[in-house]
Amino acid sequence: MVINLPRRETAAKKTGDRLEISPLELQGLLQNNDHALSALISNAASWEPFAWKGNDLSAPMRALWVAESRGLLAKRGNRAVDVSIADIAADINAYLVSVGKAPTSQQAVHTNLGKAALYVQAALGVSLVPNKAAMTVRFVDEYETAENIEKYFNEISGKLQKIGSQIKHAESCGYDVSHVLKAAEDKTQVKLLAGTAS
Repeated sequence: MVINLPRRETAAKKTGDRLEISPLELQGLLQNNDHALSALISNAASWEPFAWKGNDLSAPMRALWVAESRGLLAKRGNRAVDVSIADIAADINAYLVSVGKAPTSQQAVHTNLGKAALYVQAALGVSLVPNKAAMTVRFVDEYETAENIEKYFNEISGKLQKIGSQIKHAESCGYDVSHVLKAAEDKTQVKLLAGTAS
């Protein structure tokens, strides 16, 4: 006989909640604190289950902290720097061995940096890129952000034009599609507005 165990409709959360910090405050912290990301997340009560494992930082947070120690938030000129995952793994392994724990692989560190990237995106709205091919991680800088926005816009511009024509159609006919636009905004954090033809 198979036992029936409890289940629920929604899966367990993979990240904590968005932290209430203004962009201006965050910008100041990123410029003046080498461990701004890990400090904000590890000190937030809502992030405790993700940031800590007993008395130690969780593996993703440990990888983030060491990456920050290695210069993740530093810039060369106005560009972000790539931090070697091999260097991060070496520092983590030195720590693990010093406390009597088994060392970890570079692949595990890459995976943990991927989780840390999810954490900082959810908590603070900023992006990290762990690059498996190059085995590096970097903070996404202003130039890369602009390039990404342009690339993603180019990928969807045709669909956005179709959405725009449908919004204009709804306005012209007096159809109420505000609930659809609100749902899209809630899901994507992007507000859709009909523009004038140029």
